[in-house]
Amino acid sequence: MKIRLLILSILTPVVLCSQNSANFDSTINFFRKQGIILNTVIPPPGFKIYYNCDSLLFMRGSFGDTIKIWTSGSDWYQNLDQFKEIMKNQSFGKTQFAKNIDNDGRIYVSTYHQTEFIYRNDSLFEIGNSNPTPSEPLTQLFDQYFFKHQIDKKTYEARLDSLHEIEKKQTVYTPKLIFAKKMFQTKKKVTPAKKLNFEGDTLELENKWTENGRTCYIVRINNKTEDGEKTSYAYAIDENMRFIQWEGCNSK
Repeated sequence: MKIRLLILSILTPVVLCSQNSANFDSTINFFRKQGIILNTVIPPPGFKIYYNCDSLLFMRGSFGDTIKIWTSGSDWYQNLDQFKEIMKNQSFGKTQFAKNIDNDGRIYVSTYHQTEFIYRNDSLFEIGNSNPTPSEPLTQLFDQYFFKHQIDKKTYEARLDSLHEIEKKQTVYTPKLIFAKKMFQTKKKVTPAKKLNFEGDTLELENKWTENGRTCYIVRINNKTEDGEKTSYAYAIDENMRFIQWEGCNSK
């Protein structure tokens, strides 16, 4: 019995390794036949692609006083059959793409989302939704399809499209102040008036330094929702509103 268990313990990794190798080869061959290049997209009109020092893809477009960026919204692994379905999406190759291939043949897929800013009179405003829809219907839908399996894929997609349409109709795009060059002259934390920042964010200057003759800033946006949930994110920008951690790699 011990010998049999020993043999199984030796053979199992070998079988798994062989299977992973076969899956990896299948994925690689599929990508070659389809001419798919990893970690790249055809950017939307007016946008330029950048890569940071970790090869993270970033897209930026400047349209007058409006700045639009595309950054990662969700990333997950898909097997080859699932990936073939993803390729049918209109966004695939534009704002959704294969980032890399794992040793077991699974594909790491990135889906990007757009964030919009207005830069005017040395002030940077981030565009947000001042009339968000409740998240409960979306959460319930995910639960019904992914966990409880109470509805099929076709029903799930139809209801998801319906919820997105409702969200679009109810959305009110509103600029909120997140940075001004003179904002942190006397303090490192500022809470703008509600008329300038509808979410009541507290803005914090985490760092300020000079690089290549330009002043650089890391500004953190902190908030707390009505139910007590905390949100926090930051942008690293220079005085010319260049996103310095994303727009290219300067390391030698």
